Amino acid sequence: MTDHLAHPLTAELIEVSRRFGADPAYVRAGGGNSSVKLDGVLYIKPSGTPLATLSAEDLVPLRNDVLLEALTSDEQVEGDPVRAAAQKAQVGNPTRRPSVEILFHALIDDPLVLHLHPITANALTCNADGEPLAARLLGDDAIWVPYIDPGVPLAVGIEAARRAYTERTGNKPPTVTLLGNHGIIVSGASAADITAETERVTAIIAAELEAAAPVPTPPPADAARTTSVLNAVAPRLRGLLGSDAGPAVVTSDTSDLARSIAAADPIVADGPMIPDQIVYAASFPLVVEVPDAEAAADAVTAALDAYRAEHDRLPVVTVLPGVGVLAAGTDLPKAANALAVYLDHVVVARDADRIGSVRVMDARERRFIETWEAEAYRQAQAARGAVGRLAGRVAMVTGAAQGFGLGITEALLAEGASVILADLNIDLASANAERLASEHGAGRARAVRVNVSDPDSCLEAVAEAVRLYGGVDLFVSNAGIVRSEGVMSQPVADFDLVTSVNYRGYFCCVRAIAPIMAAQRGADPGRWLDIVEVNSKSGLEGSKRNFAYAGSKFGGIGLTQSFALELVEYGIKVNAVCPGNFLDGPLWSDPERGLFVQYLAAGKVPGATTVEDVRRFYEAKVPMGRGCLPADVARAIVYIVEQNYETGQAVPVTGGQNMLN
Repeated sequence: MTDHLAHPLTAELIEVSRRFGADPAYVRAGGGNSSVKLDGVLYIKPSGTPLATLSAEDLVPLRNDVLLEALTSDEQVEGDPVRAAAQKAQVGNPTRRPSVEILFHALIDDPLVLHLHPITANALTCNADGEPLAARLLGDDAIWVPYIDPGVPLAVGIEAARRAYTERTGNKPPTVTLLGNHGIIVSGASAADITAETERVTAIIAAELEAAAPVPTPPPADAARTTSVLNAVAPRLRGLLGSDAGPAVVTSDTSDLARSIAAADPIVADGPMIPDQIVYAASFPLVVEVPDAEAAADAVTAALDAYRAEHDRLPVVTVLPGVGVLAAGTDLPKAANALAVYLDHVVVARDADRIGSVRVMDARERRFIETWEAEAYRQAQAARGAVGRLAGRVAMVTGAAQGFGLGITEALLAEGASVILADLNIDLASANAERLASEHGAGRARAVRVNVSDPDSCLEAVAEAVRLYGGVDLFVSNAGIVRSEGVMSQPVADFDLVTSVNYRGYFCCVRAIAPIMAAQRGADPGRWLDIVEVNSKSGLEGSKRNFAYAGSKFGGIGLTQSFALELVEYGIKVNAVCPGNFLDGPLWSDPERGLFVQYLAAGKVPGATTVEDVRRFYEAKVPMGRGCLPADVARAIVYIVEQNYETGQAVPVTGGQNMLN
């Protein structure tokens, strides 16, 4: 079996699986499947594993002859017959469950088999006129199989269609099978064969669409209304669609395609077209007509109540006619996948109507997928998310590109949060967000640009956070700046800069984020939200030749206490942490503008002649003998979040240098 994993055909399977699996025009997330047959053993993709990342070690080995026997057997089995067949045919003790479509992979003679759900091809397969269209466009180069329930029934139907083709033509069945309301199967002897045939079929159908009537252009977007409505709707949905594990992530799309969906559009009302849509995006979306942001809360609640009464479940996708489409999930990748799957559905439905008439799955077909144990397993596999004390929470950290902010971000990620790195230095923030997402998981870290002293920039950054995640559970106001100088010599411009960033910036951020948090709390009154200011020990006592910074931090504690009194009625706790000196961070150690250099130049440390003298001076002030680290601050932030009976506090994190009275 080890030799089989290193076999050239296995390498070709991985090549073609990844090539098409990485292209959303052919498959989304964990959808689709692929296999290779070697010496009577079928090696197939596990359920829930994306084609785009498939490796040889992932493949599940099954005896092909046993699978074929199960296909024709009259033996009654308990539970899902596909699962029973897989258990009977397994080779060794595989730890992963094979794809739910093992049986049709077994019966196709070609060594390589690839099953996809292409957007272009599904305009034909999800078409009431699909069979005659297929005959006209592809002739005998493809087999048409009308929609059949997945599992044993579909495999039996494919086998019957292949046999009928051979009896009719005397030829071996073609390598392309078109599955009504499901997708396509392409088989062959090599990755090159499968690639060429898949692209050929796609090109033929694309040419037919190109010759059809164009899709109407939607009216121009109203950016201001879009932002105000999303800011009102998305946080509320986060609360309403959440669970004990935390609020949902609600991500959105306001493209022309998403905005063009009308409440009366059959795309909304008629139902799903392929099983993956049911699995990832649910059979029907929630539709909410929102005239303006002020009416959002009542409109969302009423529409959700009606949806639950009709469908006996919560929605995954929400359509806001004229505004866009939102989708919920336990994390950003799942929400984004549901959104993409639904928008694929919109494209397929419109394209199907352009070359014929769309065919949706009927109620019985839908219920089969909704209750099919194999699909429930696939969803459970995909539902595994982050763990930690902040799992399920979305945090936004300003000044997160470097220093304390980056260290806090890394610690929050380690505790399971998804984090938005907000910084004026968007290039550095984006690079770090990309690195952190590669370490902690897709969608766990994103970057947005913000100038905290600019109220419009703060509003735009928060709106972007809402567009991405639906809202924020923990806002860390960390961005800050220091300009150290004596009172008789400091330029007024430096004083204004420090005050603008540290004091005004904190206000601008809270002013932007508080309404979003209040909207979420209104829908989920049992869950507190948090704003934490990263203040300083200089906010607890004056700082010689550093009055601008200390004054801004004293003011920050005043804002914290005042915000706490005002926002507690909205379920928002507001606290501050007061770190000691982060002597290893760029704020202190930057060779040109760091505080060691500034303090030495300002003569703040008597007798100091080098930056090392300045460092030793500040280390000696700390009973614990070292500077503060980002991990120390992050632990304090997590402590604050976990407290349900603390607000308006300023918590020292100074190694004993500052103690509360």
